[in-house]
Amino acid sequence: MTGKTSATNTSTAGGAASAALAGGADAMTQVAAQAAFDKQLAALTAVSTQAAERDVQLRTLTTSLSTIKKAADERVQ
Repeated sequence: MTGKTSATNTSTAGGAASAALAGGADAMTQVAAQAAFDKQLAALTAVSTQAAERDVQLRTLTTSLSTIKKAADERVQ
């Protein structure tokens, strides 16, 4: 009976070790996923900022061209 008990204890210890390794791997996976998410969020923020800057430039250019067109239309009349 001692052999059976020893085998059972070893099996339980092995199961616990496997669970601990799986938990550690899961934590590492979560950390890696969070790092990837943070990197993507930073890239999105940078692209969004660039898009906002271009939008302001386009609005400024559109306003300027509109003003020039209005002035040219008034000269023609």
